Amino acid sequence: MVEFNGWFFVLVANFLILLLVLNAVLFKPVLGLIKERHNIRYGSLDEVRALEKKKEQAIEQLKTEMAAAHANAKEIFTRIREKGIIRQHELIAISQDKAVSSFYNATKELTKEVEQVTADIMRDLDKYADEVVGKLTHGYVKNN
Repeated sequence: MVEFNGWFFVLVANFLILLLVLNAVLFKPVLGLIKERHNIRYGSLDEVRALEKKKEQAIEQLKTEMAAAHANAKEIFTRIREKGIIRQHELIAISQDKAVSSFYNATKELTKEVEQVTADIMRDLDKYADEVVGKLTHGYVKNN
């Protein structure tokens, strides 16, 4: 059985002192490190969650800004396109006016040229007709 002599109390006292020393020197610092790592780990997870939430908000804001920019670009494109169509119609009208004017001037010049050529031909025709009649009548007068 267990004997309770003087060494038993010395050993119990030694055990208790060793337990207090180990608790102060080893267990508390190790438990503190474990607690600190636990806090860091879960604190980092909380930071990651907060950053993910912030990222999602930034993505949503970016999507909203992109949609607004797209709508703005579409509006500007439509406005510029309409101005281009109006300018195109103006240029076509100007070109048509110039073409009509050129055609009218060309027609007028051709009419003058035709009249001059007709007058020249009529003058020459009278001259040739007189020559032909003269030759025909001169040959008839000679033969008779």
